Formats: sequence, structure tokens, C-alpha cells
Amino acid sequence: MRIKFNHIIILLLFIISFSSCGKEDAYVYPPVKLEYLTAESGPNGSLQYVVTDDGERFDVSEDLSGTVIASDSSIRIVSNYEILKDADARGKKIKLYALLKTISPQPLPVSSFTEGLKTDPADVLSMWLGRDYLNITLSIKMHTEKHRFHFVEKSVDTDVTTGYKAVHLQLYHDAGNDLEAFTRRAYLSVPLSKYVENNTEEIVVYFSVNTYDDGLKTYRFDYVPSSN
Repeated sequence: MRIKFNHIIILLLFIISFSSCGKEDAYVYPPVKLEYLTAESGPNGSLQYVVTDDGERFDVSEDLSGTVIASDSSIRIVSNYEILKDADARGKKIKLYALLKTISPQPLPVSSFTEGLKTDPADVLSMWLGRDYLNITLSIKMHTEKHRFHFVEKSVDTDVTTGYKAVHLQLYHDAGNDLEAFTRRAYLSVPLSKYVENNTEEIVVYFSVNTYDDGLKTYRFDYVPSSN
């Protein structure tokens, strides 16, 4: 079965410009944050609220991106947002200025990649554990081709005596024989909750990436499920 990928590299570009005729007209920048978030939609598909990786929930007062997804569903996003000060009794509110959907498919076993594993290089700018996700910001060299990403589940090992679980994942990256003309960023968020079983307290996650200069590099993280 051929695996279809719906995610492509998107350049996240937020530009704020202003002009001033005098001190009295000086523009004051809003306190905007840029973070990975989990966004939930309502019956009409518009984003109703987001949950930060610290577990804090905010109602979406305004979404300037106009994003619409499937009704009553969730997505991972990277977004510029402002926490509003006029929150009412129903909870805290935010204003979304711009966002993009992260690349967040469920990891698949090696056998699912019937055409073989693609491990074209990418450099890791940052990688850290969020709320049941492993967040990754990559730098890739590209020109005009679409770059395709996925997460490969190399192995899942559990010690039946201690309950210790180790998950070995690897980045799938198909550059499509693209020229390495300039760099762009890719934003990925690996869902980890599928590896949580009853009373799972901690999982060791190993994530490997084929890099441009150093070859295969493996990163280790101790994942504690958010339900604990």
C-alpha cells in the first residue's frame, strides 16, 4: 500500500511593520508569543480553543488566519498568539495572529513503507518534549521540490518484569532529489500517546535524524505521559 503524505514544507513568516510621525503616534507591539499548541475546533470547523504544552487552556477570541478544519477535531499548530486581558468568567482568551499546521502523523512501523525508507538529511535546530508530543524544528536545504516527512517506528521494546519501555523512532525525509539551494524550516510534532498503556509512568524515546554534516544522530528523551 502506498503511503500518501499531505504535509509539505511551509515557511513560517510573521512580519509586523509600522510607521510613526512622532512620539505620540509610536506603535506599541502586543505581547505576542510563538509556540507549539494543540488546537480544537467546534461544530463549524473554526478553532474554538487551544491547549499549551504546559496544559493551559485558552478560548480563541479571534483567529486572524481564518483556519477551518474538520468539525470537532484537533490539530497541532505553531502559532503567533496574544493572551488577551479582557478574559471573562468563562476562562482565558487568546488572539491568533498567524499559524501553520505542524507535520504530525502517527509513527508507522518500517513494514508500512513499502517503497523503502527515505532518510534524506536535515539539521535539527531544536527538539524537546511537549504535552504528549516530541516537538522538532528542522532546517532543510531545498529549492523547488516538495519535501515529504513521516515518523518511522523502528522498534518498541518492553521489559515485562520492570515495565520499562523504549521506543526507537526515525525521521522519514524524502527531498525528491531537490537542489540544496537555500534553507527553510520545517515544524514537526510527533504524537507519543499511542505508546502509553495502563499505568505507564515513563517511556524512553529515541529519535534519530540523518544530518547533513554528522550523519545519523540519535536524541534521547524521558517521556512522562501527561495523565500521570
